Amino acid sequence: MSTAHVARTLRAHVETWRPYTLWYCGLVGLAGAALIGGPHHPWRLAAAWAAPTAGWLGGHYLSDYFDRELDAGSKPHRPIPSGRLSGRAAVWCGSACFVILAGLAVAGGWRTASVAVAAALGMVAYGRWFKARGLSGNVVRGALGAIALLYGAAAAGFRPASGLPAGRTVAALLVLMAAFWLHDTASNLTGTLRDIDGDRAGGYQTLPVQRGTPFAVATVLALYAAAIAAALAGGLLAGRGRADFLATLAVAAATGVAGLAPLVPHRAQMPVVVALRAHSVLVIERIVLASAVVGLGLGVAWQLGLAAPMVALTWWTQSTMRKQHELGNAKPVRPAGQFSVKDVT
Repeated sequence: MSTAHVARTLRAHVETWRPYTLWYCGLVGLAGAALIGGPHHPWRLAAAWAAPTAGWLGGHYLSDYFDRELDAGSKPHRPIPSGRLSGRAAVWCGSACFVILAGLAVAGGWRTASVAVAAALGMVAYGRWFKARGLSGNVVRGALGAIALLYGAAAAGFRPASGLPAGRTVAALLVLMAAFWLHDTASNLTGTLRDIDGDRAGGYQTLPVQRGTPFAVATVLALYAAAIAAALAGGLLAGRGRADFLATLAVAAATGVAGLAPLVPHRAQMPVVVALRAHSVLVIERIVLASAVVGLGLGVAWQLGLAAPMVALTWWTQSTMRKQHELGNAKPVRPAGQFSVKDVT
């Protein structure tokens, strides 16, 4: 096997991982562990990050496998349709990631094992059945963020946060789960704005295909507003109005609004570049949002120490990889729907 072939195959795997999305899910799991009372054992925090990350990678591999026929027609440059990654290899790698998830979950006890089963079922169900079924697909995909937060709390042992009654800790966890569920649903729905005609041609009945782009944009904005409101409520329940949390949430909200605002004037005919840019901003913004919850439990030093390099890596990998992976050599100037931009995001 030549060096060029090895490099080509490795590049295909890295593209499948979507490095610009890789840091988020583990950070949400870590946020769930941080939200729960200490002591915060290092191995529990590591497991809270590693297990959701393994599941996230497995979901990418299997989703690309399930989308291989659609991508073959409209995105032949992608790893599987281009032949750089075989369908069998994608299934094996995705399954291996789920085995790692299972091992970590079982080691954590019955709580983490139960949550991991729900997560795995959700990822497979989304890629195999729900992705092409309108808002229900976005909702199923959005639930994975909430499950990651719950997994982190389970990995930490579900102890009440220091100084808070158990009921208030549970309430904060549930409200923040709703926040991440709403946010990830909005983010996933934003992704569907990039490929209306391509989804329609492939039989994918996404919300923009069913109800039109203006309705989908309005739904994205409503979901995002609800997500920020829920995050504020959950943070106040968990953090007693800490200034660092409120400041971080304000930064996240301002970033999200700036990213989504251009969708409104283009809602009648959405250029791919506008939808892609909006989602790219959300990919960075959600790291800031998750870091705010990490800061509630671990402090602002941990929050900034994790968020700063993750934001930098996300920005760098998006700028160097994402446009090529999603648009190939096409120039993103046509209205959305002219290209198939499928992603597990």
